[in-house]
Amino acid sequence: MSSRDQLITWLNDAYAMEQALEETLRGHAKDAKDEPDVQARIEQHIEETRSQATAVRECIESLGGSVSGAKAAFATMFGSMQGLANKPMGDTMVKNAIADYAAEHFEIATYRALIDAANEVGEQEVSRRLTEILRQEEEMARFLEQKLPGAVKGALASA
Repeated sequence: MSSRDQLITWLNDAYAMEQALEETLRGHAKDAKDEPDVQARIEQHIEETRSQATAVRECIESLGGSVSGAKAAFATMFGSMQGLANKPMGDTMVKNAIADYAAEHFEIATYRALIDAANEVGEQEVSRRLTEILRQEEEMARFLEQKLPGAVKGALASA
């Protein structure tokens, strides 16, 4: 396998990851109905996630690859199942915030590695597009970090 092929494989993994997370975020947005600012930010991130998946797919195609349908289908199914795991509990917002915070940091690590790989194989445009995604993931992680203490406090108050 060439370095370029390896990058395409990793990008397919990132595409599947974005597909799974979109499904999970939809459930988390519904769970946040009593927290309008959180719900709005999650809904914004759903749109960002859709755009990120499109950008990753375009990066794959620009490198001569194609999106792996099997990986994407599995990821979507996994995202649906993960969303069911936290229902219905008084601490759902805390569990969702922890899961989302962890997912954002997983994405941050993934995109940093992909940016390094794209730079290593001389794909500057791919690197640039992935850097835009990385910034969005970092912004969402900061938002979640700010909201987690309030979610914990709210869950404890209602316990």
